[in-house]
Amino acid sequence: MIFNVLFGLSILVSATLRGEGATAAYVPTDVFLINCGATSDTKDLSGRTWTTEHGNLVPWNLNDMSFAATASFQDFGVPLVPFMEARIFRSEFTYTFKVSPGWKFLRLYFYPTIYGSDFNADNSFFSVTVDGLTLLKNFSADLTVMTLKPESKYIIKEFIVTAFRTLRLTLTPSTDSLAFVNGVEIVSIPDRFYTKGGFDDKITNVGSNIDFEVDDEIVLETVYRLNVGGQMVSVVNDTGIFRQWFSDDDFLLGVNSGMKPEVPGVELNYTEKTPAYVAPDDVYKTYRTMGNVNNPRLNLIFNLTWLFPVDAGFNYLVRLHFCETLREVNGPVQRVFTIFIRNQIAMLEMDVIGMSGGSRIPIYLDFSVYVGSESGPRPDLRLELHPYTEVTPKYYDAILVDISLSEA
Repeated sequence: MIFNVLFGLSILVSATLRGEGATAAYVPTDVFLINCGATSDTKDLSGRTWTTEHGNLVPWNLNDMSFAATASFQDFGVPLVPFMEARIFRSEFTYTFKVSPGWKFLRLYFYPTIYGSDFNADNSFFSVTVDGLTLLKNFSADLTVMTLKPESKYIIKEFIVTAFRTLRLTLTPSTDSLAFVNGVEIVSIPDRFYTKGGFDDKITNVGSNIDFEVDDEIVLETVYRLNVGGQMVSVVNDTGIFRQWFSDDDFLLGVNSGMKPEVPGVELNYTEKTPAYVAPDDVYKTYRTMGNVNNPRLNLIFNLTWLFPVDAGFNYLVRLHFCETLREVNGPVQRVFTIFIRNQIAMLEMDVIGMSGGSRIPIYLDFSVYVGSESGPRPDLRLELHPYTEVTPKYYDAILVDISLSEA
C-alpha cells in the first residue's frame, strides 16, 4: 500500500515535470567546425559546413609555426571532410575561440597517415591543453587508432570542457616530433548537462557514501557512447549537439547477450528532468533485455554483462539510460533489477517505472567509479544487470537503453 502511494506521487511529479521545455529542441549558442589546413569551406557527408582557419582563431605567424598538408591517400571508410586536410605544427600552437560562457563539447579529429613527403603522422607524439587543463599528454593518434572498437582508421576525441568567453586550444609537439590535427569542433551544451547528475539529481559514487561532483576544473573525455540493442546513430540524428552512438554488440560478454525487442510506433513522454535533448528517440526506442520469455527463471543464473577496456588511474562517469515501452510492463514492481559496476552494487533495486512514474518516460542515472591499476594499465570496466527478486517482481528481467562512459 505504501508503495502504491509513492508510485502515485511519482506519477504526479512526472506529470508536473512535463512542460514546453521538455520537448523543445536544443539550439547551441556556439558551433565551430574548423577544417584545419583547408583552403576553402566544405561540407561533410552530413551536410554540415566546415570552415577554414580564419580571422582571430590563429596567430598572425601561422605559416612560420605550422604548415598545411593533404593526406597522400584515403583509407576505406575515412570521410573526405575533415580528414583529408591537416595542420602540422613545428612548435607550440594555440587556437583562440571567442565563445559564450558555459560547458562545451570539444571534438578533435585525427587521421594518422602520410601527408606527402613532409610528414608521417604515424610518428607524431604531442600534448593538447585547453586553458591550461591537459586533455592529451604525449598522445599518438596512430597507437590510439589501433585499440579502437569498432575498428577505424581515424579517431574523434570528444571532451566536455567549460569556458569563460575565450577557449584556448594549445597543441605542443613532443621532443623531436611534430603535432597535427585535421579538424576542431566546438558545440555548446545545455547548462548542468553533466554536473547535476541524472534523474535523481546526483552522481552516485560507487563504493562510497559521498556523491561525486563535476566542477569547472574537471575535464571529461567521452570514451564510449553506445546505443544498446540498436544501431549507429549519426550526428545529424542527434538532438542538436552532434553526438554519435555506436552499437553495443562488440562489448557484450558471453553467449547470453539477451534480446532486442522491437516496439514500433512508440511515442515517448519527455519531462523537465529528462528533456528531449538528452538523447534522440532512436536511442530510447531500442534497448536490450535478458530475454528467456518462456522460461524467465533462466535469467537468475546469469548477468547481462558488458566489458569496456579503459585506462587505469581515473574516475569514470557512467551514464545509463532507461525507458519502458513494452505494453506488458506498465507498472511498478514488474521489472526490477540490480546494477553492478566493477563488481560493486551501484543500485540495488532499479525499477524504471517506479522511478519515472510511468511507461514511455525516458530517464537516466549517473554513476562514478574509480578504476585503479591493480589489474594492469588497461583493465576492463565491467557493467552487469541481474534481476532483483526480493520484491517478487512480475518479470525476472533487466533492461538497458544506452551506455555513455566518460573519463574524468
